[in-house]
Amino acid sequence: MHNTLRGNVARGQTETSFGWGIAPPATRMYRMKYSCDAESFAQQYISSCNINGLPAHTHPGYKVNTHVLRNVRVSPIGAAQHATLTWWSQLARFGMRSNMMFYASENHRGANNVLSWSKMAWWNNRRIGCSLQNCGSFYYIACMYSPGGNDINQPVYKVGAVCSECPSGQCDGQALCRW
Repeated sequence: MHNTLRGNVARGQTETSFGWGIAPPATRMYRMKYSCDAESFAQQYISSCNINGLPAHTHPGYKVNTHVLRNVRVSPIGAAQHATLTWWSQLARFGMRSNMMFYASENHRGANNVLSWSKMAWWNNRRIGCSLQNCGSFYYIACMYSPGGNDINQPVYKVGAVCSECPSGQCDGQALCRW
């Protein structure tokens, strides 16, 4: 699901950025590969059902998205999809500058932030792993991304012609760069 969403934004045709119109295409956005190490970090992060999470040093080289779903009547797959779509919807709900630059001000937007979306869309994230915990009255979901993104004064992705900065011949059918 992550790569499908990344491909949608990389093509610059379908994803709306609130207040900015359609999000522009990406010159290079890598296809993410599933990582068992990332999954293990995600499982450790949520296993205690403590929604305050763990310090960054417990998952070196990764950044995390978390979601609490207070409806345990949905299936685990439904809960995971809900988390993913909630994170991704931040772009449509709150918007991102059309130059896709991640400035320090992104960390100061309160509840109207795109911090989860930007980790999902960060151009050079190559590894992902997710886990879900049924905590009785809620599901706790986490995904780990590497290298993680949300680096101040860096682009979520470089805006320009689709796949124009992928290694030669490495643009796939979803407008993501193979590696």
